[in-house]
Amino acid sequence: MPILRDLQTILSALDAARTGEFVCDVAGAPRVFVFGLGRSGLVARMFGMRLVHLGREATIVGDTTTPAIRKDDLLVVCSRTGQSVFLHHVVNLAHNKGAKVAAILGPGATTLAELADLAVVLPMDAAAGNGGPQQPMGSLFEQALHLYLDAVVLELMHALEKTPEDMERVHSNLP
Repeated sequence: MPILRDLQTILSALDAARTGEFVCDVAGAPRVFVFGLGRSGLVARMFGMRLVHLGREATIVGDTTTPAIRKDDLLVVCSRTGQSVFLHHVVNLAHNKGAKVAAILGPGATTLAELADLAVVLPMDAAAGNGGPQQPMGSLFEQALHLYLDAVVLELMHALEKTPEDMERVHSNLP
């Protein structure tokens, strides 16, 4: 399947050192806030859910129960283009409160990369030579983002010494 080949190419080209920094930031933050718009925001929400399953205090920015972000908290922003003024506003608000910002981005999202304390770029251009069909809009980024963040969860499980059974005990038991 061309999609799988593209995803393999992208994920294989990631900067492992940046991922290591990101894992350390997530593991060490008192609280983690996740944010994104559109489909990237949906993927960010899935990551936030897994952080809760890992026993981390995690919040989805914009939910009605979102608490105030504070010094030393971590804001994780997911965006393919990083162009939204609203994203920039949220990042600036977090920085003004002393929080650190990690951005998971597509290539060329330079403005948001510059605003973030840590930028992990998903190298979408690595798949350009695979010859597969072009997916519409940001689909390939969103798929790569989901797989990348799930891989980060696996690294966090190891770092935090959590098992799937530990995570299952924290999983929602309400309908």
